[in-house]
Amino acid sequence: MRVASILLLVTACLLLVASVATAKTPLGEALKDIDVADHWIYDDLPKAVAEAKSSGKPLMIVLRCVPCPPGRSLDAKVMQPAGELADVEKQFVCVRIIQTNSLNLDLFQYDYDMSWSAMFMSADGAIYGRYGTRSAGGPGSDKHLSPVGFRLAAERALALHDDYPANREQLAGKRGEPGEYRRPTEIPGLTDRPATATTRQNCIHCHMVKDYAIRAKWEAGRLTEKDLWVYPMPQQIGMTMDDEQGLKVKSVESGSPAGKAGIAAGDELVSISGQPLISLADIQWVLHNTPSDAELAVVVSRNGATQSKTLSLSGDWKKADIAWRPSTWYGLRQGVKIEPLTAQEKAARGLDAEQLALQVKGLFGKGGPKLKQAGLRQNDVIVAVDGKTDAMTETDFLVYLRLERGPKDRITFSVLRDGGRSDVTLPVW
Repeated sequence: MRVASILLLVTACLLLVASVATAKTPLGEALKDIDVADHWIYDDLPKAVAEAKSSGKPLMIVLRCVPCPPGRSLDAKVMQPAGELADVEKQFVCVRIIQTNSLNLDLFQYDYDMSWSAMFMSADGAIYGRYGTRSAGGPGSDKHLSPVGFRLAAERALALHDDYPANREQLAGKRGEPGEYRRPTEIPGLTDRPATATTRQNCIHCHMVKDYAIRAKWEAGRLTEKDLWVYPMPQQIGMTMDDEQGLKVKSVESGSPAGKAGIAAGDELVSISGQPLISLADIQWVLHNTPSDAELAVVVSRNGATQSKTLSLSGDWKKADIAWRPSTWYGLRQGVKIEPLTAQEKAARGLDAEQLALQVKGLFGKGGPKLKQAGLRQNDVIVAVDGKTDAMTETDFLVYLRLERGPKDRITFSVLRDGGRSDVTLPVW
């Protein structure tokens, strides 16, 4: 009887320790966040760093914007892993971060338009790599995320950790230069948020870090293309990568920079600019920090042997669709959602296929009432912007609006409405 009582007590203690280790914070409870496995530390980075220092293990840090759907499927598999993934995760100190309010933005530099990202690093802040890529909204937003891809990235990070600190110099480029703001709560528009969020209303989402920084730059007249064309996909230089393998080249476009460099389908990228790679996100990181005109040293593995290549980049290869990015909603749109008409819809209105035709699909937020008061209406079709009539994508429109116009300017739309055409002049919102 005594032995049974002791066993029950030990079991209860073990369950208590496990529940304490994975207990949700008030914010986690408020967001109805998912449960995590026992080896995950919940929203407590200092605790994770201390454990990494004492254990000698590397850090696996997942940054998850809980309310945002993209990344949800992978999130569940990573937080409650099975098989090989569970074995790999337990070689790290794993921590789940669900808010960015007090995040060190000098250290945590990644694509803030992701709602699920991971960073692998040493206890002293050396970054082994990043995982998490997104290039679209809607149903295609998760196509670059996979449990296999994440596991492979983690295994590559473990290999880099095994060589640390001998490889410290190779890893130096994986940390960016200090930014304009050290913490999200220093960004104009977010300064009233607490250092630690406890509710959804005072939580700073990942995309808000970029959202509000873009808006502040625009209002100060300092916004540039460099702020908008971020984290280029390898396709923009002619390489399509295998999403699961991450570093394996699936195809190469003939005549592209990658094609001219001699990179071929089947190659596995080993390093770019001397930086060892662990994932597609790592490739994006290098491209993000590369000037528009540059030559990059690339090492590939082909048929078991390494080869050196040189990527020559120039022109506007960084430009891409940004309309899917959540950071455009406050940073650039600020009150209006537009969609280009299709060729068939243009024809039905008697418009040429190359004619500008942007339909107002929504008026919302802080800018919406101002636009309505100035005369813009939902379902208006914009056929000229400041007299410009060449076709524009939604990205073209947003870039023109914010790079060519400032907060004190006005903008004139020619719109089709109720079978007629009229001009509407608006204060830039």
